Amino acid sequence: MNLDPKIAKSIVTSLKDVVNHEINLFDTTGRVVASTDASRVGTTHDAARLAAKTSQTVAVDDSDQFKGAKHGINVPVLFNGAVVAVVGMTGELDEVSSFGTIIGRMTEILIRENHDQVVRFDAMERFSNLVNLLVLKHHDHSLVDYLASVLNIDFSIPRKAVVGRRADNERMNKIGDVYPILYARLSQEPGCFFSTTEKEVRIFANREGSKLSTFVRNIHKDLENHLDAEFYFGVGDTAMSEEEYWRSYEMASRALSWSLFKHEGNVRFFESMGEGIVFTAIPKDESASFVNHVFGDLSDKEIDDFQVVFDSYTRHNGSITHSADELFLHKNTLQNRLNKIARMTGYNPRDLSDYAVLSMAFKLRSYLRQR
Repeated sequence: MNLDPKIAKSIVTSLKDVVNHEINLFDTTGRVVASTDASRVGTTHDAARLAAKTSQTVAVDDSDQFKGAKHGINVPVLFNGAVVAVVGMTGELDEVSSFGTIIGRMTEILIRENHDQVVRFDAMERFSNLVNLLVLKHHDHSLVDYLASVLNIDFSIPRKAVVGRRADNERMNKIGDVYPILYARLSQEPGCFFSTTEKEVRIFANREGSKLSTFVRNIHKDLENHLDAEFYFGVGDTAMSEEEYWRSYEMASRALSWSLFKHEGNVRFFESMGEGIVFTAIPKDESASFVNHVFGDLSDKEIDDFQVVFDSYTRHNGSITHSADELFLHKNTLQNRLNKIARMTGYNPRDLSDYAVLSMAFKLRSYLRQR
């Protein structure tokens, strides 16, 4: 095992804080990898080399066995039954000998913790690469197969894509904040896997129905409680094979987008989107073209004013009386404004077919603004 100098430095610093003696960390050749005495980094130490070779603690005193060496002890550090390093403590033997077992054990614990972190980080990167490939319609199938094999992912298990984002669309610290929260819950969920980006959480879950709903809401609760931010989630249809993951992800992303637009519940399933299935399927440029066709050269303020009237008219099912009351207008004034919408756009809100066109145009405009 190669010791990362940064990790080694943090280990010797942590140990010195406990024992208040100079600490050296050697590799198995006796070379100082890190030390609380910076001048010793890179030098070699015969006593440390002997400790690594014999797997025994080696003491240095006034004898001539290790010329030029400072007094102290050198303790072999074991990992999975093999010596991977040697930790040394400088000081008179009667002062430091009693610390031998302690510093050896502490170093083993710190190295093991670092190893576990590295293993988790490697797995995180592999899962991230796998998910990044799966969400693409066209991807390298051989690379997906390799990553799935390494990560023990069985694509014969049906899964649904779950995509989550912050409501404020702020970037997330995917490693420091989001990943540990998801790992704490999902590492115990066989068949589920996930990745995170700075903008979204991506999960493929082997759940259905109420179990899936509870599963997503628990994750939503975890993120909001730990990060003090509002989150929204979208859930796609079931992917029955590797080739269908991109479609489930696309559906989940559309459900999330519609959820962020409507603000009606923090978790939205694709099949329950209603009209959102249509609105989110229209390409952005085509939506903009349709909106421009309906509203032409009207200013944003004019369109906003028209929408206030139109939305009230819609809420009250075309009732002039109730809509006028809501807007604190005389009925004749409201009728004049409806007539103005018809005159300026060419579409009459009181005509059923024209109403449908205006309704779609207003909603698409609002949706485009949110996107």
